[in-house]
Order: sequence, then C-alpha cells, then structure tokens
Amino acid sequence: MKKIFGILIGCTFLFSVSSVGAQQAGKAIVERECGKCHGLSKVTKANKDDAAWEKTLDRMIKKGANVAPGEKDAALKYLRTLNR
Repeated sequence: MKKIFGILIGCTFLFSVSSVGAQQAGKAIVERECGKCHGLSKVTKANKDDAAWEKTLDRMIKKGANVAPGEKDAALKYLRTLNR
C-alpha cells in the first residue's frame, strides 16, 4: 500500500512539473511572437474564451506570427489561462 501511495505521489509531482514546463514554454512562445507586434499587456489583458484565443492565434499566424505547428498547442494552453 505504501508503495502504491509513493508511486501516486511521484506521478502527481511529475505531472505538475511537466505542466509547469508546458506553461513556461507557452508563455515564452507568446512573449516571443505576440510581443513582436503588440505590447504584452494587450495580450494578457484580453478577455477571450478558448475558441476566441484559437481564432486569434490562427489569424496572427496567417499575418506572420512564427508559431510552428508543434508550438501552437503550448501557446494556446498559456493564452487560455490568462482569463481564469
């Protein structure tokens, strides 16, 4: 029983660490790409739901934001946390 409890605690810790890492990666992408054209306060103060953030990010990518397909999910995860 103690072993199972230890494993669960370890998994929970690893999940939280990976979530923080993903959060930091998303924030770095947003700062790098959105910050090129907008002040970051404009981005962080925007009040958007999940669908609106995705639509906005897609529009910005079409306008030249250099967000690779593999980076898009991380950026969206970060953006979605701004209004919570």
